Amino acid sequence: MSVIDLASNKVIASIEVGKAPVGVATSAALSRTYISNVDGQSISVIDSQHYQVIQELPLKGSPVGIALSPDSKTLYVADWFEDKVLALNTADLTQQRTVSVGKAPAGIIVSPDGKQLYVANRDSNDVAIIDTGSMQIIHRIAVGEHPFGLGLSRDGKQLYAVNVYSNSVSMIDTQTHQVNTIKVGEHPYCVTVSSDGSRVYVTNTQSDNISVIDVVQQKVISIVPVGGYPEGISFDHANQRVYVANWFDNTVSVIDASNNKLVETIATDKQSRAFGQFIQETAH
Repeated sequence: MSVIDLASNKVIASIEVGKAPVGVATSAALSRTYISNVDGQSISVIDSQHYQVIQELPLKGSPVGIALSPDSKTLYVADWFEDKVLALNTADLTQQRTVSVGKAPAGIIVSPDGKQLYVANRDSNDVAIIDTGSMQIIHRIAVGEHPFGLGLSRDGKQLYAVNVYSNSVSMIDTQTHQVNTIKVGEHPYCVTVSSDGSRVYVTNTQSDNISVIDVVQQKVISIVPVGGYPEGISFDHANQRVYVANWFDNTVSVIDASNNKLVETIATDKQSRAFGQFIQETAH
């Protein structure tokens, strides 16, 4: 795993984790970063201050998407092979509860109040909504074909599901569950949302670019070329930048959110992948 200092946009550390790392969840409050290792069937726990792995948690299945609760007390893990979501206590990584979801759960994201958990079930073509208090599914929303990445506005009102095979994004009202569909590029993968919720950024892996969506107009207003096979994408709220992990190029592209222009390309370790919120925000 590469650690990038956002002030200088330089790689400042490289950390060995498990096999085929993909998912990222990070907490400034805990000074911890969690990595899901798909082929390694484990979660790596990293001390974010000292840049070292302090624990490796083996799992029966294969973790893909991971996300932290707003209070950083619970780590949610989407288990791709077992078709379920695990809730782990971050204090000791003991398993609190599990819930069966759809087939091949991938993207996972928590509402700002921590009360709901959204899961993209790739092979069920839906998004499951889980009540975190009971860890039970309270609703399912049909979306496009093979939903993978999820994004959520900071106010929690709009959820975005990236449909890989449909070349689209499902825009979901989290209160009414109404779904609107927006076409994007080829083989979209991940999504992130601007601070004010007015823009949505989607990686198009087979187009080597980013689609920028205007939420009010519900259409793509800009296309930004980046590196080869862009997968992960995350919004830097402090600096109003968008960071994109380009798998084939071993780079991270930096986009200025004020004008949707590529401003820098950062060389990283081989096979740059990131799935989830991989920018650590400042602790409050």
